[in-house]
Amino acid sequence: MATSAGEGLLPMFQDVIEMLALARAGFNRHDAAGLETAAALGRSIHKREKELTQELLAAPPEPEALRFVPAHLERMGDAIEGVIRCVRTIDAEGTVFTDRGIREVNELFDRAAEMVECARDLTRTGNQVLARHVEIESLRFQDIASEFARAHEERLIEGVCMPRASSAYLAILDYLREVARHARHIANRMATGRPRERGAAQPR
Repeated sequence: MATSAGEGLLPMFQDVIEMLALARAGFNRHDAAGLETAAALGRSIHKREKELTQELLAAPPEPEALRFVPAHLERMGDAIEGVIRCVRTIDAEGTVFTDRGIREVNELFDRAAEMVECARDLTRTGNQVLARHVEIESLRFQDIASEFARAHEERLIEGVCMPRASSAYLAILDYLREVARHARHIANRMATGRPRERGAAQPR
């Protein structure tokens, strides 16, 4: 399905995937250099979005849905930049998460990366089974994140989790939700014969 302009999406997807991996590594251990590399990838994504959107708009054979993918990838980059800011604050303030909180965040990192990889493969193949898989898994992601947030509130009330860690934890969850949400928007776009989901991002 993908043509030459559509193939230009692949490096942008890879940058998003790499940003997620570096943000996760920074969350799990102090890695200022890795976080700076991730931030640089974010800047590259912003620059590439405008260029690639113009390329896709100028390529009539391209499926129309692909023209909106760079904007969604840029929004993913925005969300991961938010994660990076949280991790830097955690490092600077010496914030400590509970073991359970760490496991939950890592699970969401894993799920978010899988969703981006599936969205990447979807833009290459147009596989409608994969499109449905992305949509289902994105909704499942939101359910799991909500369940984690509720359990976290209980830990906060019980005094197991400290307020400073709480704000960082919930912010990271929200940013990772955004990554999954934009993966779902890409799947909505690529699903044959289906209307665009309300609230999907538009190219800037």
